[in-house]
Amino acid sequence: MWSLKGSAGRGAKLLLAALVAWATSGCLRPLYGPTASGERLQTVLAQIEVEKVRTTVNKAHIAHQLRSELVFDLDGSGTPPPKRYKLSIIARDHIGGAIVDSVTGRSLSSTLNVDAEYTLTNWDGSQTITRGTASASASYERSAQRFAGVRAARDAEIRAAKLVSEQIKTRLAAALVSKS
Repeated sequence: MWSLKGSAGRGAKLLLAALVAWATSGCLRPLYGPTASGERLQTVLAQIEVEKVRTTVNKAHIAHQLRSELVFDLDGSGTPPPKRYKLSIIARDHIGGAIVDSVTGRSLSSTLNVDAEYTLTNWDGSQTITRGTASASASYERSAQRFAGVRAARDAEIRAAKLVSEQIKTRLAAALVSKS
């Protein structure tokens, strides 16, 4: 049954929801829109100097791959602008055997887990803009053929480095969009 009291209550709730939506509409800022200072976010990201990734000696390939991905993701190509920020990264990785053959005792597949602690500071290092940890994992098949196993492990390193790079870029963008 229709009643005036029920429709008035619904109307008041709808009006309240509209007022709340209108009041908070200015609080959200698009991630890839202009920053607080009006600069393009891509320009601000290109002003980040990615330092050499620190890792253990025998894991230099993952460090190189991660730094290369970040330099490309942040700066892209073209003429690099003067740098205003420094990004330092410490990467750690470990391999876990996922599936083991019960007859031979060999691992048939492995999972590479990469953790990267990053810190973004201003150019002279006096102020920390943001810091955090990004992690990714990539599985690969371990083959009895040596070259195939090495190549599969290398491909897993590349995939994990790309995932970590994307995570770090997104987190840096979120921190810099309101900071700059």
